Order: sequence, then C-alpha cells, then structure tokens
Amino acid sequence: MKKKIVNILLPYIFSKFIKFVYYTNKWKVLNDTKVQRFWSNDNPFIWIHWHGQSLMLPNNWRHDLQKLNALVSKHDDGEIIARTLSYLNVGLIRGAGNQSKLGKKEKGGSTALRLMLRVLKKGQSVAFTADQPPGPGKQAGKGSLILAKLSGFPIVPVAAITSRKIEFDNWDNFTINLPFGRGCVVFGEPIYIKKDSSEEDIENMRILLQESLNKIHIVAKETV
Repeated sequence: MKKKIVNILLPYIFSKFIKFVYYTNKWKVLNDTKVQRFWSNDNPFIWIHWHGQSLMLPNNWRHDLQKLNALVSKHDDGEIIARTLSYLNVGLIRGAGNQSKLGKKEKGGSTALRLMLRVLKKGQSVAFTADQPPGPGKQAGKGSLILAKLSGFPIVPVAAITSRKIEFDNWDNFTINLPFGRGCVVFGEPIYIKKDSSEEDIENMRILLQESLNKIHIVAKETV
C-alpha cells in the first residue's frame, strides 16, 4: 500500500517541480530551424539525448504541434518515470531498458522496437536516451540508429542545460536542474540512416551521433 502511494504521489510532485524549474529559468533555444519545420509539417522524428540530461526536455517539446512518446523501462523505477512523463503530456512506450536488447527478443527489445515503429508511422515522434544503464555514460548505443534505419525517419540530437543544477557523481552524471537561472536547449543536425546501411555504416553513424551529442552539450553549457 505504501509503495503504491509513493508511486502515485512522487511522480505528481516531481512533475510539478520540473514545470516550476522550467518556467523560472530564462531559456535560449539554438539551432531549432529544422526541428520547427518538422513540427510544423507534422513530420515525426527520433529525439535522442544523454541519460543524465532528460528533466527539462518534455517542456521544450511543442506538444501543441506533435505528440511525443518516450521509451520507458518496465523495471520498478521505470514506473515512477512513466507516471511523471504522463503528467508532462508525454506518451509512453514500455519496453527494453537497454539499447543492446533493442530489436532482440529478450527483455522486451523486440516489442519496444515494434511499438516505436508503429508510433512513428502514426505520425508521432519518439524519444529515448543514447546511453543506457549501467553505462558507460555518454557512449551512444545503436538502438536509435536501428530504429532510424527501419523507419526512414531522422534522429535529432538534443541537449538541455541550466546554469543552476545539482550534478551527481554517478555513471550518467544525472542532473537535477534548479529554478531561477538560465537555460539553454541546443538541437543537433538531423541524422538520416539509409535502409541499405551496412554494420560499418551504422558504427560510423553511431560515432557521429555521439560526437553530435557531446558537441551540443558543450555549446549549451557554454551558453548558460
């Protein structure tokens, strides 16, 4: 009973805190021209970010123009995340918690990939992290690249930083953004994966994605 109450109450409080932080920071958005075009033309895409920098992203999405759905683990901690995202108007895709399983039959990987493909074909975008627990952090997996190859839709890297924050010394340097500061959102260039891409091509694009995420993270950090 106690666990059930926590699973209901904590996400509600956390979602209110995230909104409070967002609205009390002064935001600057960089390199969003192509993303704005995707939103305006109702073109879905795959929104990719580092695991430790996800709290400010739901409020930087144009929910009035396009639905966003996030991949969330089926593990116990995923339940709190899922409920929090629901309060932030983000749809849920429950599946694999590890990109190495994405597309595979074990641990929900095949189901997650199939669900994300279905969502994209409906004209809605999907979001998930480039790196996955237990790490290493800031090392991109191939999950988003496989999804982009099969769906034909682009990957758009994104980073969101605030000047006031608490950064933990764990595998993903998880960041709790704080109110009353400055924020910056930076979008990377869209990455397209051809359907006939080889394993070598996928690896090269994985490195490109990783470099792009690191670059926009630095730009956002320097801007705030």
